[in-house]
Amino acid sequence: MSGKLTIKWNPQGFAECLQGTAGELQSAAESIASRASSYLENGSGFHVEMANEARYKDSAYGVTRPVAYVVPDDDESAAEEAENKILSKAVM
Repeated sequence: MSGKLTIKWNPQGFAECLQGTAGELQSAAESIASRASSYLENGSGFHVEMANEARYKDSAYGVTRPVAYVVPDDDESAAEEAENKILSKAVM
């Protein structure tokens, strides 16, 4: 038995599903920031900034998705990231 199935793309519905993952995304980013901060000896570290941005073809549909950025707290943390890639180490 075969039949034809038609699937209609709903970008707003997909964006809504992605918005539902914002909590998990922020939690994962905070975990990475915490691990990266543990590599530093000077007491500084990293924090998480959340945003909603259009990625890939989102702007064509007028939707956004949650994005997390792990950002250095100060110049020493930024320098440590630039020299020793501690954020990459924290992800691995």
